[in-house]
Amino acid sequence: MDGSRVAYQFAREDEQLVLDVEGWTPQNLIVWLDRQLRQPGIHQSQLIAWITNCVAHLIGARKLHIAALMRAKIILARKLKDRIAAARLAEQERVDQQYLFAPEARVEVSFETGFTFHAGMYRDVKMHPSGRWKPRKHFLAPERVREFDGVLNGVEFQCAQAIDSLPAVRFWLLNVACHPESFWLPTATDKFYPDFVARLNDDRLMVIEYKGALLAGGGVDDTNEKRAIGRLWEKMSGKKGLFVVVEKQIDGKDMRSQLLDKLGP
Repeated sequence: MDGSRVAYQFAREDEQLVLDVEGWTPQNLIVWLDRQLRQPGIHQSQLIAWITNCVAHLIGARKLHIAALMRAKIILARKLKDRIAAARLAEQERVDQQYLFAPEARVEVSFETGFTFHAGMYRDVKMHPSGRWKPRKHFLAPERVREFDGVLNGVEFQCAQAIDSLPAVRFWLLNVACHPESFWLPTATDKFYPDFVARLNDDRLMVIEYKGALLAGGGVDDTNEKRAIGRLWEKMSGKKGLFVVVEKQIDGKDMRSQLLDKLGP
């Protein structure tokens, strides 16, 4: 206060650190962080013990003043949430590797339950006509094709045309992401919904993903994880399933040629 007026100026760092408010104690900071960081799967006693260690480290080893931590408590809470999320992801990836890809993993694939083609599927999904192109083998009617990703006549549209032209395909379907009746495979963090599912004339199930969509979804690591789970599903399917990731061009081969190579003679 400057007389009857409020004046202000920048304070030096050492002056800021000595500023204190009643209630600015490590214990009160821990209680506040506990309320911000609670989440399913972590017992409160474990969370409080972890937060206590974090605050003790910041005040002790890092030599940060409690007043500075209290002023930055919102940023601190966000950073601690990031640490918890990173730890959770690391554990999910470890378990994913242990139970799916480790030598001792006991993986089973069943075709008795799960995805099936049936006439009433996707009745709650808004469909779009495929334009001038009329697919011959789409499982639903030509006007019951979900909208293609990307631009008109884009790569997903071209991939659909390639699938529709294959003699070995009895019928196919554009897989709707996150729909309960769609085909999906598990990843460490969520579910992977490939772009296309096809029934072959020999009754095998062929699952097709265009690589461009994978890269757009999460980068190279995301692509590799989905490719790995797809190959595992194929390997454990008892020759009832095929999984393939196609690209616009691979070694001079277009998408149709890549699909024919996967189908074999």
